Amino acid sequence: MSIKEIVTPENTDQITFNGKIKKLQQTLSKLPNSNLYTFKVIILANLSGSETKKGNAAFTRLLQGFKYEIFNYQRTCDELLLPSISGTCSQPGEVTIPLTLKDNEVPQATNTIKTIGGNCTVSIMFIPAMQIAQMMHNYRNALLIYNPRSFLGLRKGNINSTIRNTIVKKNTNEFALFNNGLTIVTSGSSFNKSLGSASKAQLILEDPQIINGGQTAATLAQIYDSSDRYSLKGKEVLVRVITFEAEDTKRKKVIQQLSEATNGQTTITDGDRHANDPLLDTFKKSIFRDFAMLYEHKTGEFYEGVVVKKHVPKDQIVDRDDFLRVAIAMNGDPGMARSGGKKNLYAQHFFNAEHQMNEQEQEKSARKYMYGYFVLRYLKTKSKQLKDLQDKYHRDKYGYALRYGNYAVVSVCARFRPNNLSAESTQEKAEQVCESVLSHWKEFENEVIEKRSTNRDFDFANYYKTQTVKEDINSTQIKWLDE
Repeated sequence: MSIKEIVTPENTDQITFNGKIKKLQQTLSKLPNSNLYTFKVIILANLSGSETKKGNAAFTRLLQGFKYEIFNYQRTCDELLLPSISGTCSQPGEVTIPLTLKDNEVPQATNTIKTIGGNCTVSIMFIPAMQIAQMMHNYRNALLIYNPRSFLGLRKGNINSTIRNTIVKKNTNEFALFNNGLTIVTSGSSFNKSLGSASKAQLILEDPQIINGGQTAATLAQIYDSSDRYSLKGKEVLVRVITFEAEDTKRKKVIQQLSEATNGQTTITDGDRHANDPLLDTFKKSIFRDFAMLYEHKTGEFYEGVVVKKHVPKDQIVDRDDFLRVAIAMNGDPGMARSGGKKNLYAQHFFNAEHQMNEQEQEKSARKYMYGYFVLRYLKTKSKQLKDLQDKYHRDKYGYALRYGNYAVVSVCARFRPNNLSAESTQEKAEQVCESVLSHWKEFENEVIEKRSTNRDFDFANYYKTQTVKEDINSTQIKWLDE
């Protein structure tokens, strides 16, 4: 391989590279301080035996001595594709914020706090709004790992227009007084005034994460991206920087608790309030690897990949609320799946069994629930097909299955999911079973009418919200699957 000739293109007159390689060379030539970089070859392949002494020697010869790293399909999905789609590729490893000091100014107040996860240092200071806006513009979702909402979700709402107006419509710095500011957690931070000028200083943040004040940061980034960028000059933001001394696992636990506490008084959806649950991250990775679909546990999490870069079509997004309702229906409670309000569902039925499982079992649950999700999606697609103004939900053929009985159908279909069903066959099997179950649904509803009422105008809208539907599904003798 001609890696050395690509990265150091001297004396390569005899080698002709294609357009993509030439573009790569052009990009490399524009790198500032290129001598500070080291090169590593990334190999995208499912390789076995590469970690042996013999395999390592073979790769070293092939790659002309360059260091290398192998990404198999799992690492490619988890560490390359998902970050690209969610806009978290550029990680804020170290962020330097330049500051301007005034005469005799004390730029920060600092204190050390003892927590169950170890000591942390808290510094409070005012930082130029322009610097916060630029940081958020550069890193977006990568700064919001512990925040219950994504960059897009934070940019929506009436609060943002108030924040924006305080910046854009005022020439003075009232914003520093009116706004509650940001809370940023870091793994390390330093404040340096020794820059050769009494008026200059810099704040260095290692692995910064915004856990509170995300709406403020997102709105500042929105202003930064607009023609009103100039209005950020002279405005400041109150920032609380928390630096943890604890090791990574303890630090994450305290940060999670801090995020929940600082966002507890903010109006956020029930789904977003659970967005940082580690279980959902396991679901997301498993569903993406197995089905190439995106489980969106934060509102707008995949905006970068779906809308901006158009990597993934919108119909590949798995709705988190539908997914939870499907799980409840598949576990035998279709009435609750249909009737339960979001607050109740997330408070009392939020994957209770899965939280007691290990990661491998959680991944199996994700695959199981995707079967039900494909059933639900098939029902929704079917209800949109061949629309008849006189029979909008195809009642003559399917009864109330497509209008009120979606989760009851999911519950029945769940009984016929093979235990050894592969990810590749899941959607096809789900749709096949669903079609068979639907063909018997009017028979089921006629049974219900005979059993529950003498009135032919039986109220199926309310029936499918009750526990009675579970009893009737369990007791029916209908052979749902055609031979």
